[in-house]
Amino acid sequence: MKCNVHAIVPASSFRLVAGEDHLSTYTFNTHTAKHKFCRVCGVQPFYIPRSNPDGIAVTIACITPGTVTQVNVQPFDGQNWDVSYTSSGIAKYSK
Repeated sequence: MKCNVHAIVPASSFRLVAGEDHLSTYTFNTHTAKHKFCRVCGVQPFYIPRSNPDGIAVTIACITPGTVTQVNVQPFDGQNWDVSYTSSGIAKYSK
């Protein structure tokens, strides 16, 4: 289990400040989500989620301390993706 705790932000609010040359992309299953990972250390700093293709899901542990003042937690059951997507209202977080 990966247990990726992330925050979804609108793509227009996301800024990658370093390391783009170390990133690769992988997809699986529906190939809708675009997962970025570091070819050097393997961390997944962010991805374009299937639930919010107009947003970026940023791994909380990869955010520079002090740059974010608040994170709202929305539980999401990835094992039951379709049901969780419908009931969570998660699509609004990338707007």
